[in-house]
Amino acid sequence: MDSDPENSSWKYLPFELGECEDLENYEPGGFHPVHLDDVYDSRYRVVHKLGFGGFSTVWLARETLTNRWVALKIVVARESPTYDDRSVIARHPSIAGFNLFAMVDRQFWIDGPNGRHLCLVSQVLSPDLSKLSKGIYSRLKPAFARRAALQAARALAQLHSNGLCHGDFTASNVALRLVNEFDSYEQSDLFSLFGRPQTAPLRTYSGRPPGPHAPDYIVVPLDFCSSTTNVLSSEICVIDFDQSFTTTGPPPERLGIPAKYLAPEVAVGRPASPASDIWALGCATFRIRSGDDLFFDYDTDSPADALRQIVKAVGELPEEWRQTRFDEEGLAVVDGEGVELSWSLEEARPLEDRVRGIVDEPPSLFINQSGEAVKATDEEPEAAMFDDDAALREPYPAALSSMVWKPTAVCVAGTYFTAYSDEMDGIFEVFPRISQTEASLLVDLLSKVFTYDPATRLKAEQLVTHPWFHLAVVSE
Repeated sequence: MDSDPENSSWKYLPFELGECEDLENYEPGGFHPVHLDDVYDSRYRVVHKLGFGGFSTVWLARETLTNRWVALKIVVARESPTYDDRSVIARHPSIAGFNLFAMVDRQFWIDGPNGRHLCLVSQVLSPDLSKLSKGIYSRLKPAFARRAALQAARALAQLHSNGLCHGDFTASNVALRLVNEFDSYEQSDLFSLFGRPQTAPLRTYSGRPPGPHAPDYIVVPLDFCSSTTNVLSSEICVIDFDQSFTTTGPPPERLGIPAKYLAPEVAVGRPASPASDIWALGCATFRIRSGDDLFFDYDTDSPADALRQIVKAVGELPEEWRQTRFDEEGLAVVDGEGVELSWSLEEARPLEDRVRGIVDEPPSLFINQSGEAVKATDEEPEAAMFDDDAALREPYPAALSSMVWKPTAVCVAGTYFTAYSDEMDGIFEVFPRISQTEASLLVDLLSKVFTYDPATRLKAEQLVTHPWFHLAVVSE
């Protein structure tokens, strides 16, 4: 989180150990301050942190009654009163029994200094796929990516066949299940595998203690990919159903889905539908396979922004949509005010070019400027590079070799590239590309998803039979 010490509205100094929740949200109505070893509902003892979002923090806890591991999702106080009423999927009798969905086991309430918080108890899952397929920092292996994307498509088909829409179907809402053995681990086993939780004191600009509304320290989330023992299974699980709706009832007036996943008809003010879920699935599929978002630039924050990115990849908008006006926040308006969308095709990046540009894993962690494998001693990296980015340069453990790889761990002509730059774009040119066969199949699949007319988009049950998902595994 960026903070400006000159701006008196900021209370807390940035967290020094990496990304974390919005610290300024530790206030009345915001996050509940959690500490390691806290016990909730007289049965859940907090052992580690799993993650965070805009409306909650998620914690790994040991349930004393059953001696099993659970995830505690503690919702901000201001959202808690209505949070449990949002999900029609969680209450649907035909969905709870399917293994492709993570359902809430139980819920209870926590009264704290910032208000009353809903706490949702569920099974422990791995990081979501947006974290495992993330630009230069992490990529999924091709065969594993296709398997994960196929399961995601099957999950969506299951929802749609039961008259349900997810409403927020993103790579961030697809996680991996953990292996069955994980539940048998004791706390000592967990710390042996992943190390003890890393923490750093929460510091204020004033120098005074944080006070009762904030924790004494912030915890770095557990990294499931840091152990030499693989605890990740190959089975996905769809999560977070708070934007879900039925196909027979009125859809939400405005979805909470990120703009980069927003279907174009919804961006111009049309209602969401199963077809808008399909569009989001296409976006998630591209992210899962490529590590990048198809309809995203660094300032893609609104529906209008998303449409500009869509035009670059898919082509010009239908004539009837070009007169849509947008307000200052980039939202479609119906009263005639606002401004029409403007775009330029000069920077167009057609869908096929984006697919064929997908980068795959080099033959070695050490390659030369031609992309050929070399001995580590032939391309000895500069010692000065070894100070700040050691974790980025460290490859994933061998136990994960069939699932993920790390571009920042590849040494190219004696240099590691651990941050985005123009030079990094050039370095990617020496990495292998997606095979021509797979690229052609993926272009065909996505071309049938990214159509402006929702009626012509493939249905979920049609998607799961597409040959890209079932491409035979070759040497990758």
